[in-house]
Amino acid sequence: MKLKINLKYIATPSKIFMTVLIVLIAVSILQGIILEIERTFRFSATTKPKAEFTQEEKRLNRIRNSAKEFLPDGTIHLIHKPRRTPGQMDETETEQIYDANDNLLWEGPGDKRPYEYLYWSKQLHGSYREGFTQQRMRQIQMITPGFSRYIEIPVGSYNKTEQIWRYYPGAEYFKGYNTNGEKIGYAGSTGFTDSKSKPLGKFRYFTAWCPQDSVSPILLWQTQRHIYQIDFEKQTVEMIFENTEADIEIERISLHAWRDLKPGAKEYIDSKKYRPLLLCRTEDGKHHLILREPRHQLSIGLPGTSVTATKKNIFVRNYWSDAFPPADIARSRELFDKWLQERRGKPRNLWTEFYKVDNQGGLELLNRYDWTVPAPPVPVVKVKDPRPIAQRCVSQFSPPLYDLVVRILDREFLSRAYQYQNRNDFFYSLARMIMDIRPHGGVINRVLSALMMIFVFLHGWPRRTSRAKLIFWLLFTLAFNLAGLLTYLALNHTPVIKCPACGKRRGLAQANCVRCGVELPAPEQGKLDLILNT
Repeated sequence: MKLKINLKYIATPSKIFMTVLIVLIAVSILQGIILEIERTFRFSATTKPKAEFTQEEKRLNRIRNSAKEFLPDGTIHLIHKPRRTPGQMDETETEQIYDANDNLLWEGPGDKRPYEYLYWSKQLHGSYREGFTQQRMRQIQMITPGFSRYIEIPVGSYNKTEQIWRYYPGAEYFKGYNTNGEKIGYAGSTGFTDSKSKPLGKFRYFTAWCPQDSVSPILLWQTQRHIYQIDFEKQTVEMIFENTEADIEIERISLHAWRDLKPGAKEYIDSKKYRPLLLCRTEDGKHHLILREPRHQLSIGLPGTSVTATKKNIFVRNYWSDAFPPADIARSRELFDKWLQERRGKPRNLWTEFYKVDNQGGLELLNRYDWTVPAPPVPVVKVKDPRPIAQRCVSQFSPPLYDLVVRILDREFLSRAYQYQNRNDFFYSLARMIMDIRPHGGVINRVLSALMMIFVFLHGWPRRTSRAKLIFWLLFTLAFNLAGLLTYLALNHTPVIKCPACGKRRGLAQANCVRCGVELPAPEQGKLDLILNT
């Protein structure tokens, strides 16, 4: 009996919490749909292009659409494909090669070009095609029709699989099995062992490849603070990089000639010309370069995201534009919108730089190329951007509680959370939503909340069972706005009936009239009013 009473006190708050959560999600989805509809109509209005471009505009567009490539001596060439179809990757297609002074050097099929340009490192994160991400790891752990899904690494010859190594996300290590299903060992941060191994760490990303002399994959495995290379055939675990800074995670990695691929395979790079390297960027903005043949590690003040290493030198390529906002502006949505409005209709200046890196991580600028992208055509009829107005109108129905959350939590942290569009964590998604649709303490939002409170009072007064409960729902509606009102109506749909003694309408939540105390009669069919007190 006591347990039943305790469950009663737990059930009511749980019911209110789940209802308001569902309503908040529904209201947020509706607000998002409205904003997307507005955005669709806004972008559907096309700008009338110019009938004919001048020669200078044609030249600038050609430079803009040209690939900027570097020779090992730092010389830059602009590669333009006049008839290139979007998405087409045909090496035999005709291309034109210009120098930095816009002089035509060569024209012909792409596979016959007389120059050999540098190949650059390639960033791996953010693409399903490049490896297995943290998001996909979460997906295989979700409850789905396919239960017990694991990452399994096969090891064997061309004709037969001899071992299966299965990764366990909870334990953070691999466990090996033979073809009979018998356990053969473990693989963790301390290597391959017969007993349980030390965990690798919280998973972030991995990519795999088969070396030239094997069909068994090698894994490049990234955790929060470590990067490992795991060879299951040779049963070795090599720690490539360890971040010793506390609470600083590895943000992304790039590879160049690191994979021991067969000649002719996709992304194969001639190891006779290039040194294998791995570029690691941490959350504090530092770049760590790990090279092999011979093994060498250094930190560099990298101005860009592409790096390469020949047998003699290390080079860095930087690409930037004044169309990218400064870091302090990018952290604030308000400042970013203002900066974007000021930039609208202006040409963009872009540049690429070529650096040489010494053995201590120092940078020497060898070349730089600048170009300008013309401003987009001005619309025939200028129309004020309706997006801010639509967002302000939609946000007036958001809970005022969102503003309180922003004030309590660190504003800069929430702004940074808004920037991390590639993060899939629930908290970061929630923070972005709050930053998008919070009401900013608007007067209209407060007036709407007050009007909803009045409606709740008029609706709840005849149905009241206690003053405390009515006050709670008034404050609840004030805090959650439209979501609070809908939650109240969903949980307080008690019908009303006229009291035969005092003539006032009262709810049926209790047997006696809350005003005069007379026992209420049974309701007559068709005499109930669920919402309006009339």
